[in-house]
Amino acid sequence: MTSNPPLVRAPHGTKLSCLGWHQEAAMRMLMNNLDPAVAEKPGELIVYGGTGKAARNWDCYYR
Repeated sequence: MTSNPPLVRAPHGTKLSCLGWHQEAAMRMLMNNLDPAVAEKPGELIVYGGTGKAARNWDCYYR
């Protein structure tokens, strides 16, 4: 686990941070799953059930 993992929250509204809405939807779903209000252990990338990870590690998340 990262010593100081980032706080991840999905953006809201119509401003794109990706190339198009298809890519934006996938990114927002990933980010929403890691939101502290939703994820089980967001710092460890665990989103549900104790073992369900959104990414292998933070390096993979940022790729």
